[in-house]
Amino acid sequence: RKSGLLGKLENLLLKPQNFTRGTTNVDVPQQPAKAYLDSYDQYRSKVSILERPGAMLVQSGEIDTWKRLKRQEKVREDSDEVRAALNYYTSNLNYTPDKYVLTGSREERSKLIREDRLPDIKNVIASDMGLRYLLRNEILTALGEARAELEYQIMKQDAVDCSELLGLLLQAQTS
Repeated sequence: RKSGLLGKLENLLLKPQNFTRGTTNVDVPQQPAKAYLDSYDQYRSKVSILERPGAMLVQSGEIDTWKRLKRQEKVREDSDEVRAALNYYTSNLNYTPDKYVLTGSREERSKLIREDRLPDIKNVIASDMGLRYLLRNEILTALGEARAELEYQIMKQDAVDCSELLGLLLQAQTS
């Protein structure tokens, strides 16, 4: 019975699943979203003429880093279908560049509005994407640990103990 269970888990966790079958591949974009570029244009228009070259260098560095990370992530997707599926979801998110929902207590929201300290859209999008990537990474880490434990259990076959594997799968589920 346990070897049958290990076989089913092996098929589920270790064999290709084609999670992204039927989806259109999303190529690595040549540049970040228009809202991101527009926010930098707005920032540069507000700073002194002496600060503008520095702001352009910072933006150029951020864009170069972004492109490099996008290319690296595309390579990782080829070997991890779950990563590819989660990235496909993320790449299809759309943000409205001129509005967002401000959460927090009524007092916190009122204070931010009165003090003119509302976050700009670039920071809101970056924060949201950062949280999504953190959650994605938790899922991928938990799944990677579950896969490694499954491979170990399959390898030792004689004294199979699936309690740790179950715990790792439950952790992946709640990530």
